[in-house]
Amino acid sequence: MKTCPHLAPLERELSARGIALGEPRVSPYGESAGHWCACECTFDAPALRTRLALPDCVTYEEYDGRVAGSDATFHCRLCQRAIMGIHPHYAKPATRRIA
Repeated sequence: MKTCPHLAPLERELSARGIALGEPRVSPYGESAGHWCACECTFDAPALRTRLALPDCVTYEEYDGRVAGSDATFHCRLCQRAIMGIHPHYAKPATRRIA
């Protein structure tokens, strides 16, 4: 497992769909935000939260910094681990959407 027990259901879902999860790296928002793993997909966050029974400690946020970058991220506040996908505004037509 690259993330944490709270993000494990999403990590397994990505693996089952053949979506590679990058190695954990320091968050683009600084070391205090923990370690994040990138993947090449977008998320239907409400559907995933319900279907995978993600706990309340896992938040979801879409950040659109335009020039400064963008992402769509599930983040575990307890473990400071995250899975960072592509912001839906910047996804290419062929980018897979996980629901």
